[in-house]
Amino acid sequence: MLDINTSQNQYLITIDYGTQSVRALVFDSNGQLITKSMRQVIPYNVPELGWAEQDANYCWQQVCEVLKQLWRESNITPSQIIGISLTTQRNCVIHLDREYRPLRPIIMWPDNRRAHKLPPFSPWWKVAFGVIGMTRRLNYFQGESECNWVVEHQPDVAEKTDKIGFLSAWLNYKLSGVLADSVASQVGYLPFNYKKRKWGMPWAWQWEAIDVTRNQMIDVIEPGEVLGQVNEQAHAETGLTAGTPIISAGADKACETLTSGTASPNIASISLGTAATVSITQQEYKEAYRYLPAYPSLVEKSFINEIILQRGFWLLSHFIEQYGQEDVQEAQRLGIKTEEFICRKIVDILPGCNGLVVQPFWAPGVIYPGPEARGSIVGFTPDHTRFDLYRALIEGILLSLKQGLLRLEKISPKKIDLIRISGGGSQSDVVMQIASDVFNLPCERVQTHETSGLGAAIACAKGVGFYDTISAGAKAMVKHGKRFEPSENATLYQQIYDKKSSKIYSYLRPFYNKY
Repeated sequence: MLDINTSQNQYLITIDYGTQSVRALVFDSNGQLITKSMRQVIPYNVPELGWAEQDANYCWQQVCEVLKQLWRESNITPSQIIGISLTTQRNCVIHLDREYRPLRPIIMWPDNRRAHKLPPFSPWWKVAFGVIGMTRRLNYFQGESECNWVVEHQPDVAEKTDKIGFLSAWLNYKLSGVLADSVASQVGYLPFNYKKRKWGMPWAWQWEAIDVTRNQMIDVIEPGEVLGQVNEQAHAETGLTAGTPIISAGADKACETLTSGTASPNIASISLGTAATVSITQQEYKEAYRYLPAYPSLVEKSFINEIILQRGFWLLSHFIEQYGQEDVQEAQRLGIKTEEFICRKIVDILPGCNGLVVQPFWAPGVIYPGPEARGSIVGFTPDHTRFDLYRALIEGILLSLKQGLLRLEKISPKKIDLIRISGGGSQSDVVMQIASDVFNLPCERVQTHETSGLGAAIACAKGVGFYDTISAGAKAMVKHGKRFEPSENATLYQQIYDKKSSKIYSYLRPFYNKY
């Protein structure tokens, strides 16, 4: 915690509500993280197998508590805060009544329930989808919609629902009394037109695919614009000064991408978090795969092309939880994190793990991977240990992201010559070096681990007038950390990718399609 005289300074606060924690982050106009407070949160409750829900008021209470903790533990005062921005997990769906009270718990993004009674399409849409071979994928899309599940299983809730939005909209409302959200937070199963950066036109197919109405959608505001002001109720509950402007930012991955890529088309952004993503930012709307949308960027009139592994470094955590209790105990004895202990053990394992290959599609997708996708581990021998498996998991995630990067390069306006990496996995030098070798490109860390928070702070800085544009703010506020160059292992990883990793999914896909 910095002990500085801040009486004459003005700062920005970012509230970052992540999967595992909520953080209040104080930045200055140069992007320096002055101080922060953090609270661990209960990610979600599991009332039934495969469900992931959280009480909306619990989420708001955690925001209140982390802000009050900030005032207690630092010498920052509310009067020094001249702007507030918010970033949260994506696709956490909330149903509100006419008084904007939650009708049911928020359905959080890891939720696996599916709707089976799907809204019917008009005959012309049925024919159109059939002609282009999209019927199965569209049915999968409909089944994934939380709104369709609520209509099917909780019709009383659906009937009372006046507005539907995401966790970010709810927290914005609690801070300001204004129910609105950022354009760059609209990633989920709602009828949003990503290219136009607004809700779909009345005739769009999404309104038939998802059982919602246009009137149930909330107002959306471009990043960097004023969304509202702290109201008296939020002042009483958080200590924030009433009237402080709240600036529209974006969802966590959009903010991360802004921080990592700094709006430069030659830089790819990779996040090695619970979910793993590879993305680029460009001004022209293009789709990496047909019907896989490009999402609105925080940068003015720009879009993010993103390819995601829903189960990214979650895989490593999952296998440690299931099979690595001995490693957890040894790490505790050494006084280090389990992941650090594992990285020490795998550093001397040769690339390719003696033929052990992981294809990490543990979660399916609508477009990439397809609805049929499953994960696989191929090439076990009696000589392999769990440390070989740990390294194979890391390599498998990175090799799959390489496949995504090669796809993105086809639509990139410039040659990608640098990768910036964020997320928990980026904290390991071992992982960063493997990444540089797999991609055969220089890989850099962003100087701060709070990449989502800094991205939101950049939008906030534009909103309060520190910078004329978000892209100008990104160039001024983002600092870069340690750089890793490809080693002699890069050639070997290219051979592994060409001969094994890139082919596994296509080989196994017919088998997946049978189940």
